[in-house]
Amino acid sequence: MSADSSDFVVLLVDDELRTTRRLAEMLHEDGLTVEIARDGVAAISRLAQSPLPDALVTELTTSHANGIAISQFARSRQPGLPVFVVTGYPNLFEPDAFGAPPAMLFTKPVDYASLKEALLAAWNEKRAKDQEEAIRPRRLGCSD
Repeated sequence: MSADSSDFVVLLVDDELRTTRRLAEMLHEDGLTVEIARDGVAAISRLAQSPLPDALVTELTTSHANGIAISQFARSRQPGLPVFVVTGYPNLFEPDAFGAPPAMLFTKPVDYASLKEALLAAWNEKRAKDQEEAIRPRRLGCSD
């Protein structure tokens, strides 16, 4: 990822703190800004604050609130937020429960290259939307 991706903030939610910290370090080394929430309550508390993160990476079975509840709360505040689910229990994953767009599933142990690629795609999509929004006001002010 490029150095410019540091403006892309990822909220990483997992109660396996050691693994979470290592994943956060790897993402940070690749240029992302990463915040960690160690359980569902901490995640929802963070998501209640502004600015919201640009992507959510959550374990499906966190304590106090599961990944579905965390995702639904996040998307109630920011519709369309990219959600990436990491879990050792893929049989519990119900894609429809997360809303739209569909959450992406990553089974533990996580294939880091695939997760990084998915986050990069989400970052590129955000960047394209931001550029489009920056141009839009100028278009409205133009006379033909």
